[in-house]
Amino acid sequence: MEAKNCSENNKVETRSCRVSDPLNWGVAAEALKGSHLDEVKRMVVEYRKPVVLLGGETFTISQVAAIARLAEEVSVKLSEAARGGVKASSDWVMDSMNNGTNSYGVTTGFGATSHRRTKQGGALQKELIRNWAGAVWIVWAEIGK
Repeated sequence: MEAKNCSENNKVETRSCRVSDPLNWGVAAEALKGSHLDEVKRMVVEYRKPVVLLGGETFTISQVAAIARLAEEVSVKLSEAARGGVKASSDWVMDSMNNGTNSYGVTTGFGATSHRRTKQGGALQKELIRNWAGAVWIVWAEIGK
């Protein structure tokens, strides 16, 4: 990646240097190069794919649209590369619960009830899903899906 003022003496120069990009803005910017028509064509092709592969690196507007609008025609799968990260996250949550660590929304309530602790994490997660699903259903009903 090219950047200006990479030197320590603030002498303005353009050269290659390593720049941290944890949110992958560089990848996003690179994906948007070219004409708008090229981007729309790429999105249409992606929208029509029968499988949305989640890998933890990108999740595009066309993938979200495909899942939302074509739910019965599109399957969502977790990439093999992402499985290790999901397992590590799951293990961390389970270890935290087993060690008695307070974890917001896992072993405690949400929002105004976050001070309340529970040992029924599974039931709490089901209730959260029901709550969000109800909110989504209301929105869908309002827009006439």
